[in-house]
Amino acid sequence: MTDSSLPWYLRIQEQESQKDEQSRSLTDRQRLPDLPSEPPPILQTLLDHISVDLGLDDLSLLDLRNLDPPPALGSNLIMVIGSARSEKHLHVSADRFCRYLRSTHKLRAHADGLMGRGELKIRMRRQARRTRLMANVGAMDTKSNEELRSGWVCVLVDGIQPSPNWNSSVPKREDLVGFDEISDKVTLAVQMFTEERREDIDLEKLWTGRSRRAELAMAGDEVEEEEEAVREDADDIARHDARAVTEHASRRFHDALSDPSAEQLKEANAG
Repeated sequence: MTDSSLPWYLRIQEQESQKDEQSRSLTDRQRLPDLPSEPPPILQTLLDHISVDLGLDDLSLLDLRNLDPPPALGSNLIMVIGSARSEKHLHVSADRFCRYLRSTHKLRAHADGLMGRGELKIRMRRQARRTRLMANVGAMDTKSNEELRSGWVCVLVDGIQPSPNWNSSVPKREDLVGFDEISDKVTLAVQMFTEERREDIDLEKLWTGRSRRAELAMAGDEVEEEEEAVREDADDIARHDARAVTEHASRRFHDALSDPSAEQLKEANAG
């Protein structure tokens, strides 16, 4: 039965069902990720701003604060990944986010991959000029849109105040080389992608795997420490038992000397 042959009331029900599915899909895309344990006080506010005001979808959060050694992006790193709906939306969102951080929270932000308004105009003029030159010689410009598409902007924010109850388990080391110095403050990296670029890069898989390996290594160190403690306890018990046996034999020997009967001497020598 085709759509045109369906009764009007069935067509209305089908349209309402499609709207409900689209609404549920949009709700899932706009759902905020769960906060990590002992998050920075400002983190929830930033997530709300990224989702509601900037309109980034499919947000995910990676807690990388316990990685040892810390990532080169910064120590105590928390990474947020989100999808923009177009190339223009990507750069506008990144620019507005940097301005929001500076004006509202007095935080320093650096956006790698961001094309400013002036740079975008320059690239558009360059593209138009190249297109005209290629058309004059009867050729096609196969790279017409590459200069206008990056698909990825990384906004790095450092100096975020951590939670008062947060204690990093990563020891401070002076032999590490990275983009920043080791600090007690939290570093936030907001990775903004277009949907196609996000699928190509797949940062979630990369950093989730590294975080999992760090957790397993940390768990292995804890197991080794527990096994070492058990071995030390066993050695202490063995030494204590040996000392108790020696003291008991010594008391029996002295008792035999104080009352030197043949039977007691025999038992003392046997002990």
